[in-house]
Amino acid sequence: MIGLGDNGLVGAFPSFFFNLSMLEIISFPENQLQGSLPSNLCLSQPHLTRIEFAINHFNGFLPPSISSCSELEILDVYQNDLKGGITIDFGRLQHLSFLSLGFNSFGSNDLDDMNFFHSLSNCSNLETIELLSNQLGGVLPNSIGNFSSKLSYLKMQSNYISGIIPSSIGNLLGLTTVSLSVNSFTGMIPESIGELQNLQILYLYDNHFSGVIPRSIGNLSLLTKVVLGGNKLEGTIPSTIGSWKKVIALDLHGNKLSGSVPKELFQLSQLSIGLDLSQNNLSGVLPQEIGDLKFSGILDFSVNRFTGELPSSLSRCTSLEALDLSSNLFYGSLPESFGSLKGLEYVDLSNNNFSGHILTYLQQIPLKHLNLSYNNFDGEVPIKGVFANASAISVTGNIGLCGGIANLHLPKCTSTARTPKDELESFLYVLL
Repeated sequence: MIGLGDNGLVGAFPSFFFNLSMLEIISFPENQLQGSLPSNLCLSQPHLTRIEFAINHFNGFLPPSISSCSELEILDVYQNDLKGGITIDFGRLQHLSFLSLGFNSFGSNDLDDMNFFHSLSNCSNLETIELLSNQLGGVLPNSIGNFSSKLSYLKMQSNYISGIIPSSIGNLLGLTTVSLSVNSFTGMIPESIGELQNLQILYLYDNHFSGVIPRSIGNLSLLTKVVLGGNKLEGTIPSTIGSWKKVIALDLHGNKLSGSVPKELFQLSQLSIGLDLSQNNLSGVLPQEIGDLKFSGILDFSVNRFTGELPSSLSRCTSLEALDLSSNLFYGSLPESFGSLKGLEYVDLSNNNFSGHILTYLQQIPLKHLNLSYNNFDGEVPIKGVFANASAISVTGNIGLCGGIANLHLPKCTSTARTPKDELESFLYVLL
């Protein structure tokens, strides 16, 4: 075994290491080694079980001679400067369990780039496939359904892979993570995805998926993170997602989803990271059940067709840090209970039909950004808290507003601009 990980080694890798015929492990991750890997790698070291060169500066091509390492279990060249096609015959590496080629420049956005992938079906011990952030084109073959039953991690995001996700992916019952985001996949999310009942992370964002979200996705009760944003998904959000009791992040933004949000979604009480439904065609009112998302850090419902008044139960979302309801059809005044959201830092309510005075409790919240523009607010703009920073607040397009700090360039208020109720609220908040 030769292992010198994270030792600050610099320069070309000594070639004599590759002539040690009895070598079983060669591990030099997290250094600054450079140069090319020898074209005869493995020909002189047939007993290698681990090749670990992650996080270095190796360049050139991945030697096809690695096919001769019949005992290889780990091949990790993650985050180097390698390029070209992947020409290893993985069918000869039947002991391979960990394959990490991510963050290189493999492939050339060509249909043939994924030709090697089929041979991975012979790796019966394979648990991890990491091909993320390369230049791989081509499609996923149907043979993916014949991959190892032990396969847990499939990470292929940030490539140029196209075509559909084969329905045979439902055979890979051991999968816990599927990340195919930032590619060019098309077609529908296969119904068979509901078979992956050990799945915890599903990232399919920024592709060209269309059709409806399959109801079978509700079978995945262990999911913790689901990101399907940036596609062309349509139809309604299936009520079956109410079974995702462990999900902490749900992102469906930038699709063509319509209809009202099922109440089952608001039962996902563990949504601690957040919920993003922005840039869809969703409609209806926000129900009182939104208050059950009390651990959510982010709620983004912007650019939809939601209507009605804000429910008072929103005040129960005490972990909320960012709230974006912009570009909808909301109306009415802001509920006074809004003032209990002491952790809010970002609020965007712009381009709605909100009305009434801007209540002074907003001065007490440590906001870093507040956008109330293009509504029907009137009366005097407060001058403390976030309102004291013109770069942190926008009130443009509310023709009834007055006062505020000079940088807002609003007209002065008349003596009748503030009501006795406003003055009482100000007095009470000073006392508090």
